[in-house]
Amino acid sequence: MIQHLERPKKRLGVGILIIIIATVMLAVQAMFVKLASPYLSTNFLCFARSFVNLVMLMLWVLISPTAPKVNQLFKTKNYTHHAVRSVCGVAALFCFYYSITKLSLATGTLIFYSFPLFVPIASRLWLRVKLVHRLWWGLGIAFLGLLFVLRPGGNMFDPLVIIPLVGAMFAGTAVVAVRTLSYTEPWERITAYYFVLSVIVTAAVLFLFPEPNIVFTDKSLGYAFLAGFFAAVFQVLLTMAAKFAPMRLVSPFIYLSFIFGAIIQYFIWGEGVAPGVILGFCLILIGTALLVFLYPKNDLQFHSKKPKKKSADKGT
Repeated sequence: MIQHLERPKKRLGVGILIIIIATVMLAVQAMFVKLASPYLSTNFLCFARSFVNLVMLMLWVLISPTAPKVNQLFKTKNYTHHAVRSVCGVAALFCFYYSITKLSLATGTLIFYSFPLFVPIASRLWLRVKLVHRLWWGLGIAFLGLLFVLRPGGNMFDPLVIIPLVGAMFAGTAVVAVRTLSYTEPWERITAYYFVLSVIVTAAVLFLFPEPNIVFTDKSLGYAFLAGFFAAVFQVLLTMAAKFAPMRLVSPFIYLSFIFGAIIQYFIWGEGVAPGVILGFCLILIGTALLVFLYPKNDLQFHSKKPKKKSADKGT
């Protein structure tokens, strides 16, 4: 648990600014994944992103005077939190990349990045952080908006939307782990564990499940590299934002990636956004605004474990 740890000082303005810039990087990453998808498989794109991320990080560690040295990079006592962050992050990566190659860019991005809805729930279930009851107003309206996007029960329902939704659950849990790790760990160590495990897992999946219809060209590999580059920038910005503000507060701003994704989708592919998806987005935006407005100053309170009842003394 994290009750005993000293929390980083809040700088909400800085945290919000960083997360908004991160959403731009996120939408651009998704664009390059979508552009590469006709030539490269989802498994290869996941591996390429992970490999580019790791190379960029190691170059930074080698040249930066403020970064931990290579022999200190993986020294930690928070193995559990690193494991949760890394495993959930890799699972979310596969769900995200698969969804935006099979669904429209705007819809796949919006559903996957509904993960801020699951951040307070993950905090409650994992860390026993109290869920402030008035936040249910924001969460409920945002979830209603998500239903408009998913359209369950209608003729337009696509079963593939379940994949980014599951990915959102993994991503929400990973974000909670990032915030708790940011109390004591430098961002280089947090991302190092994630990138290394990501490379190992994606390489194993690529080896075990090869796909023959992969076209390696300068253009396709360039798209894959750029997707990895902007993904690395997003991960760094996300981790930095966690040091300045609670992720349960700033993560809803990631919904802005839907707007950037919709703009890119229109100008690159000439595709509009369905009215139901726009309505759903507006409801999600209203719910997010309520979450920010209703967020308490004393935001980190815990449910304590119930003390065990002492057994009666024998002979009484």
